[in-house]
Amino acid sequence: MESLLKFIDHNTGKPSSCGEVLDIEISSRSLGWRGIVVEKGSSPHFYPSHVSTPYFYFALGLEQDLNWQADTEGVLSELHTIPGEIWINPPATPFTHSIDEPCYFLIVAIEKQRFIDACPIDLQGKQLRFLKNYNVQDDSLRATLELFLHEVQALGRNGPAYLENLLSLLAVHYINNYSDYLDKQKEQEDGSKFSHQELEKIDKLIAQNISRSITIEEMAGLLNCSKFYFLREFKKLTGVTPYQYLINQRLALSREKLLAGNKSISSVAIECGFNDQAHFTRAFKKQYHTTPSKLKP
Repeated sequence: MESLLKFIDHNTGKPSSCGEVLDIEISSRSLGWRGIVVEKGSSPHFYPSHVSTPYFYFALGLEQDLNWQADTEGVLSELHTIPGEIWINPPATPFTHSIDEPCYFLIVAIEKQRFIDACPIDLQGKQLRFLKNYNVQDDSLRATLELFLHEVQALGRNGPAYLENLLSLLAVHYINNYSDYLDKQKEQEDGSKFSHQELEKIDKLIAQNISRSITIEEMAGLLNCSKFYFLREFKKLTGVTPYQYLINQRLALSREKLLAGNKSISSVAIECGFNDQAHFTRAFKKQYHTTPSKLKP
């Protein structure tokens, strides 16, 4: 079976034919998963040269050891990969490999915006850098990739909500461990006089009053500070305004409720503090690049 994966010549922006050699045994092709490709297969060799993909790309080595070469800092370096080790490559990040022997793999590839949208971490306003890693030994990551494979083998039996939870799990683990997100968080914390303990108080206030209007004055009063001080220090800590933070919390909860599939869009909108369905739909589409009706099972 041919691969669904898109490989791009990084110099010209045109499609690369390097993936034609991949022989796919198991594929998510028939499941219609938007922005997600899961493939298990093999290849007699693999010679991508300055190629990139539009995905957060995870390749798990299977079955047998592999001796190969990869471009690291402009030099082809010798690598030895054992089953269970993972190659991680961010979107639009070029790679060059020389593999002269059969290789066996599980690939999970998530389009960039699909990956970011699935992450429950608030990434608003953050320009993250993502690591490119070879021979990653990460049992949690490996287990998550294998869960994607199991769901393909089960023909998507567990449904859209399960798939979204897998995506969220993968995105959180990757961003916390293979990006500079935590470094940026620390920089924000060092620049703000608020702490995460105070942010937890705001989170609790929002969670307990999600369906009603919550004012800036109310948030500032909870932390015993002026409105001006609260607005300044809150944005230093979180990178967003209190209003946008509140909207993000409401949208995250609405997404969970929609995926659960047992409530109407209008009732979810009201329960999550939106004035009407139209306002909710506009905010949801801006955040997740899809409408509530398309997400609802």
